[in-house]
Amino acid sequence: MTGFLSYARLAARIIILGRRPGVAAFACLWGLLLASPPFAHSARAAAQIAQPQVQTPQVQTPQVAVPVAPVAPTPPRGDGSQISRTPVRSAQPASPAPGTPAGATRPQTPRTPDYSVPAQPLPALGQGGLAPAGGSPAAPAPAGRTPAAKPSPAPQAAPLATPPPETDSPGERNRKALDAFARGEYYQALRLWQEAAEAGDPQAMNNLGVLYDKGLGVEPDVGRALHWYAKSADAGHPSGMCNFGRMLEQGRGVPPDAAEAARWFDLAARRGQPEAQYNLGMLYEQGHGVQKDDAAAAAWYSRAATANQPDALARLGHFYRVGRVVKQDIPSATLLLYGAAMQGNAAAMKELESLAEATPERRANAVLFGQRLDGTNRAQMRAALKQAGAVAEREKDGYPCDVYKGGKLIPGAEQMGICYGPADDQPLAFVSIDYPARDASFGKRVRSMAEQRFGKPDAEEGEMSCLWNLGKVLVAVQYMPEKKIASLMYMIPRVYHLTQRP
Repeated sequence: MTGFLSYARLAARIIILGRRPGVAAFACLWGLLLASPPFAHSARAAAQIAQPQVQTPQVQTPQVAVPVAPVAPTPPRGDGSQISRTPVRSAQPASPAPGTPAGATRPQTPRTPDYSVPAQPLPALGQGGLAPAGGSPAAPAPAGRTPAAKPSPAPQAAPLATPPPETDSPGERNRKALDAFARGEYYQALRLWQEAAEAGDPQAMNNLGVLYDKGLGVEPDVGRALHWYAKSADAGHPSGMCNFGRMLEQGRGVPPDAAEAARWFDLAARRGQPEAQYNLGMLYEQGHGVQKDDAAAAAWYSRAATANQPDALARLGHFYRVGRVVKQDIPSATLLLYGAAMQGNAAAMKELESLAEATPERRANAVLFGQRLDGTNRAQMRAALKQAGAVAEREKDGYPCDVYKGGKLIPGAEQMGICYGPADDQPLAFVSIDYPARDASFGKRVRSMAEQRFGKPDAEEGEMSCLWNLGKVLVAVQYMPEKKIASLMYMIPRVYHLTQRP
């Protein structure tokens, strides 16, 4: 069994467009997303954080009948032409087994890399005291409303790259377009995806729809966005199905139709599309377009949570906090909310703060070197450390993290790293204090030290992986035998998730 810390950096969740990180193998019953030593040798190395290894609780499998593949409506293109009404041709997989992410079966042949857009989750409907989903900076508008068009960013001044040769595979063309998008060269990405979409590539169709939807490299055009989403969905691409369902649910470019949106979400969800799984769960939770069914909602949230979908992690965490459909389980709720909060989900952050209100004495301990960790910044921390006699190994403004020797400043510690957010005042993101640990007994000493200050952990995996919820600050201890290190970490989710964005 592995601990809940890995050394893979948490992949930034590209809300608009990008390659979605693969689902990690879940080797342990519960995993936590915790900071690992963030001090890479690269001059610009950002904080190193493990991807949340959250094995979601076992809940009832949704008994959802697979609908007959719906026929894509015929939205008008911007140029007035129509698209085909050919129904989706791909066969539909069976309903996912309990606790198993959809699409987790091993394929017989290698799959083409999926460079498509992670389809965007619907906004949470605000029930149960929760704010709208916080994991999506550009949340879609409520049903029946069309958001105001954003002005299209001006094309980059740099000359366009050489067009890809005709021999490029669809995956290679998508990769080049994605690279152009990551550089902010939206017009170049638009041109590459336009060529690929017109050649029949369903991934490119979906991605092109996103560019028109968001007005990136082109003026916003709901008609063209809907057209390309429908074409992608018609070809059986899961992200296209999800985005097309989103347009139907919101009534953007077509009359709102929640029932038809639910059918498309269901088709995409059964292919393992995480945002579709979350969207479908939300519709079941609210009884919108489908019969209200909390058990089905929890099951679909569970599927999406195994892919680290932050909105699903937050909703499932709420279910476990209040005992909705599942038995109330505060440690499990804490872990799920933690995984969502570290990805920037505002609702999860608020729930963690609410949970921490039961232990106000802990909140008072969110202090280090005289600084309130949730309210300090780089200048203040540096001044406090200088006054405390800290010996800096690296204190350079061009780096996201400062590194200090342990020694007299922190008895027994080998090294301390402090990382900051990207805002002008550089707020504190997290602190990692590393102690040499030849064996587990040294790790137990670090845990004991933390328990003396914070009390019993709120969640843990064995004796060597522990989490304390202080509200706006999270504290963790992790013993890593392969590194012979025990780390004590202080994390501020409100700032930390900003360090993980490109």
